[in-house]
Amino acid sequence: MTQDWAERFAAAFPNYQHFMGGDANSFDFAIDRINLIGGQSIPLERAGVTAIVGANNAGKSTVLREVWEKLSHSPGYVEQPRIAVESLELYGPGSQADVISWLGQNASFVVQGTDAGFQRSQMGVQHPGVLLQSWQNPPDELGALANSLVFYGNAQGRFGIGGAAEMRESAGDPPQHPIHYLQDSKRLLDEVSDVSRDIFGQPLTLDALGRTVRLRVGEMDMEPPRIDNIPAEYREQMANLRPLDDQGDGMRSLMGQLLPIVTAAYKVVIIDEPEAFLHPPQAHALGAELGRLAVKTGLQILVATHDRSFLTGLLNSGVNISVARLTRGDGPNKASRLDSTQLKALWTDPVLKYTNVLDGLFHRLVVVAEAEGDCAYLSAAIDCEGREEDPLPRNEILFVPTGGKDGMAKVSSALSAVDVPVVAAPDLDMLSDQRKLQDLVKSVGGVWTDEMAKLWKLATVDLNAPREPAKVGHVLDAIVSALEGKRNNQFSAGDKELVLAQLRTQGSPWASVKDHGMSAFKGSARRAARKLLTLLDEAGVVLVEEGELERLAPEIGVRKGPGWLQVALSEGEQCNQMTQSHIDRILRAGGSKIGH
Repeated sequence: MTQDWAERFAAAFPNYQHFMGGDANSFDFAIDRINLIGGQSIPLERAGVTAIVGANNAGKSTVLREVWEKLSHSPGYVEQPRIAVESLELYGPGSQADVISWLGQNASFVVQGTDAGFQRSQMGVQHPGVLLQSWQNPPDELGALANSLVFYGNAQGRFGIGGAAEMRESAGDPPQHPIHYLQDSKRLLDEVSDVSRDIFGQPLTLDALGRTVRLRVGEMDMEPPRIDNIPAEYREQMANLRPLDDQGDGMRSLMGQLLPIVTAAYKVVIIDEPEAFLHPPQAHALGAELGRLAVKTGLQILVATHDRSFLTGLLNSGVNISVARLTRGDGPNKASRLDSTQLKALWTDPVLKYTNVLDGLFHRLVVVAEAEGDCAYLSAAIDCEGREEDPLPRNEILFVPTGGKDGMAKVSSALSAVDVPVVAAPDLDMLSDQRKLQDLVKSVGGVWTDEMAKLWKLATVDLNAPREPAKVGHVLDAIVSALEGKRNNQFSAGDKELVLAQLRTQGSPWASVKDHGMSAFKGSARRAARKLLTLLDEAGVVLVEEGELERLAPEIGVRKGPGWLQVALSEGEQCNQMTQSHIDRILRAGGSKIGH
């Protein structure tokens, strides 16, 4: 608190001397927890980012709006009815004198005739008694003080900030717009310009030559002249730079969000759909910049988003970030959460980092499969012409590759932790390892039962039995069996594959399961396997009965490999009866998880 400020405050409010002498460093503010109607709550990162995610119409924007309404409510006034947020738990150490001291450092103290008070950005002059009306330790709501401590931005309001402001009446007037703060601080102007250069490839230049002070896109190749000696050439060159307000929605939206945050020392920033109007690279850059600001200043940020690129930008910034996923059925919102420690551990895993698994946070059902080709084939299968409309819209279903069986439980567990319904669709040889199968069932939210364990043992006892060591005679018998009657034929790639499939030394008995599916199980083992698959379907693990996914398209000439998918889709095999039956099983399993 400067001496000049203290003197003017004391002169304007002689009865408020007990508010003098506070310590701005002893003051802080954050939201500790959002309590939802229905009993659940969302803990927030105090110095970091909490991202509210979920499918369309889950209530993300409603939660943010009602958080702001609760914060800005003044005692004694009727509250607007809320449908999502019951209450807030706030963190606010510091006395009323500390609040005044903080305002003295971060707002302007203005005396206008008989009126005096604090002014920040576009907020009018506020009497200190009004600002402190709601403050206690800890506070319950902020009332008029909310505009000084919290920035709330929605998709429409960010365009209203704009990159231009009317010139202040006199040199001593306080800043009333982010543009005025840039006018007063070259450091802030350079920071904003550097952000624009990094994201859009163009710096920003401040034009203070007219009655309107505005940001223009580009830079001058002339040194700034003295304010009392501005040549016509400089004015002409400045006028040739396009104003920020004339740029596209993406640039105006991004800068409209950053300008008030960079130029004012808010404690909490609440932004609804920050990625709106932005292309994926720009959304990623915005996430990275907001994360950088939070790390640099200890800012608390609460966002509602449905954009993977924005989330990855936050994750790459190194900020502490937690994700709360909202779901809404017929009743109140429900929330599940991944805290920053869990999320960082997942983000360091390449299986999760380099797939589309984060997109699963915004879908109502995720199906995990072993490979990208499997996902593409299954995704195409639900789009077949003539297929009955499923209760769940197709654009709400996401197929996620896991890089093989070993990654399935890891990906499924990450999504299940935030209540994303998950169905796993591995090949039939997933039955070969009871531990992995058991882990997969648990990862999709199922329960591995004693009955499942008993059926697994009955189904696999022969396949897992110790094998007699192979002898040369076995190899010769296998070759003769494979090539009998073809002595004079040219040896083809198909013959080679047939020989390898027959050789007992080329793989375990589970190779026959991949090749022949349920037919590889005999007698009582087959009955046990069939019953086990039914129980696994109910748990959310849908195995390919035909053995492996490629066996769902048996009529095509390509057996496996990168060419298989192209041939299978070009011949429409994804619409055959076997594939459609498999998709039906997957969607039934998914429907039971989401209540359809």
